[in-house]
Amino acid sequence: MILPLNQYHKHKNFSGGSKEYQPLKSFIQKDALLFQDGCIAQTYIVADDNMREDKNKPIDTFPFKILGYITLTCSQVNLKEYDLGDCVRASSYEFLPAVKIARLAVDSNNRTSGIGSMLFEYALLMSLDDIRPMVGCRFLITDAKKSAMEFYSKKGMELLDTEENKSADHPIMFIDLFTLIES
Repeated sequence: MILPLNQYHKHKNFSGGSKEYQPLKSFIQKDALLFQDGCIAQTYIVADDNMREDKNKPIDTFPFKILGYITLTCSQVNLKEYDLGDCVRASSYEFLPAVKIARLAVDSNNRTSGIGSMLFEYALLMSLDDIRPMVGCRFLITDAKKSAMEFYSKKGMELLDTEENKSADHPIMFIDLFTLIES
């Protein structure tokens, strides 16, 4: 199940694995709750509800082990050459609204379990079905680690096609929510 992160979750036990993932481990252990309290970003965790043997215990205070997490924040993206279809007037804006996947991590003991895909789909559906209709949001974006670009590409995200972005340490990838709306 996916839940908003809270102080009861065992975020200090999250294992990032290799050195490459240390910043993701550090974030969930030290900063995620502070970012939530400061209205900067919201983190959602994947937990196994089978751990809560007594289903009468409240779910919001149960100390779930975090199997994976995703952190979302508001953002904007500059897509100078992007075709916005019939929304011609929007092309006069330098930046367009986006939801940003700021962090996506799976505990090192659960990497091949599909948790990363589940979290991505959660963010995509939330952006498409909840956020976009309420406030207007055209894109879901991320600053991808080079090692995660194939994962995001398989999920339908495109690389922002500029030389500067292609050579960046964490290139911007995006998916146009408009293209997913059923006509």
